[in-house]
Amino acid sequence: MDSEINKELIFSHFARKASPLQRELIAKWLHSTANEEQYYEWLEEWENRNPQYLTQTEKATQQYTAFLADNPHTEETYPNEAPLPLPVSRFWNRPFWLVAASLVLVMSIAGLFFRNQLVYQTYTTAFGETQSVKLADGSTVRLNANSSLKVPRWGFGQTSREVLLTGEADFSVTHTPDDQKFVVKTTNDFEVVVLGTEFTVFARKRGARVLLNKGKVQLHYQENKIKKLVTMKPGDLVTLDPANHIALKTRREYQPSPTGNEKRFVFEETSLEEVAYMLEENYGLQVEIKNRALAERVLMGSFQADNVDQLLLSISELLDINVVRQGNRVQIMDK
Repeated sequence: MDSEINKELIFSHFARKASPLQRELIAKWLHSTANEEQYYEWLEEWENRNPQYLTQTEKATQQYTAFLADNPHTEETYPNEAPLPLPVSRFWNRPFWLVAASLVLVMSIAGLFFRNQLVYQTYTTAFGETQSVKLADGSTVRLNANSSLKVPRWGFGQTSREVLLTGEADFSVTHTPDDQKFVVKTTNDFEVVVLGTEFTVFARKRGARVLLNKGKVQLHYQENKIKKLVTMKPGDLVTLDPANHIALKTRREYQPSPTGNEKRFVFEETSLEEVAYMLEENYGLQVEIKNRALAERVLMGSFQADNVDQLLLSISELLDINVVRQGNRVQIMDK
């Protein structure tokens, strides 16, 4: 039966030209996982060759406005007469073109959503969870807690390798014989373009940062709607605030982030306020620091912690302060 299923038949099926018998054969053929993956690949190819109809909402709005102008609603009143009941507006009583435009708009939005789900695979981590992801080109990504990574479901294209990151991740990018670029896109209006390197990208609502460990990267970003570019070298740490104002710092020595199951935390002049943000973003804790002077105290050093409670205990001992946790609420105060 598989020999009867080919790309030409599947394309006819997508165009709604297949017979009932052919559709039944395709349904049986899709029972195999390998055939299902092939089906989605052909679907993506067919959609690229046959772009769907795009709704012309602006034109429809103009037509509706003109209709209202040509048909003004007037109210007539008659003395000593009871008011007439108003007709109930029904969806199917509206002009056909308006109903059609509404349906097409809804279908287009739904189509974009499901197409996104079809073309891209998304990896996500919960609070306190990390995940290692190996990409189709051999590159590896260590996805930090409370983060997501979106990658092409069927491998990268021929011109570039692009992924979309929300949160924080460590990248180890494999070099390709044709020097294909690797691009990390973010929702913070910046992207990291590399050839073969190791780096960390942090992109959250309160700002972003990029730390380059090995190799060379270009940071493309927008500031005040102006496109800018920074070329980084090993040891460079670039931070961006929510408005994408940039700051560049060079580290003399680099301490790598923990990998795999290793629970090692490295603090290099890290303020307690920054640690509080990390606890909120990675573990879902609500942290309250009792005074500003305490929030500005810094942590230095490297230590291990198997869980968040051990981490809080280490912070308490390191700074000689009180750290009290009740459920998801943490209070940090002087002794």
